[in-house]
Amino acid sequence: MRVLLNDGSSLSIGEEDILYFSNHKNTIFVHTKEGEFVLPTTLSDLYAAYGGIGFERLDRSNVVNIGNIDGYDSERKIVLFNQGEQFATVSESNEARIKKYLSTRPTDA
Repeated sequence: MRVLLNDGSSLSIGEEDILYFSNHKNTIFVHTKEGEFVLPTTLSDLYAAYGGIGFERLDRSNVVNIGNIDGYDSERKIVLFNQGEQFATVSESNEARIKKYLSTRPTDA
């Protein structure tokens, strides 16, 4: 995926580097460990493009790369990325699904 930077140049981001996509005030952002970048698209289009390769819509404001989730905080209803430095919200209706995924995911030994 190519994103535009503030100076007008572009940057290529691999799917494995994407933590999640979010929507804030009608602007779509892609979040990586290195920062966030603006995308001229919609969350629905991103989910259509990335839903088959490990991305899930966890609430109406984000689409998450579930392979990059580090943990889940059930009190705050958020998934954690980048050793807890970044997070995305989880809707109540998706809470059971993310808990089930995390409980069956192999852990690094």
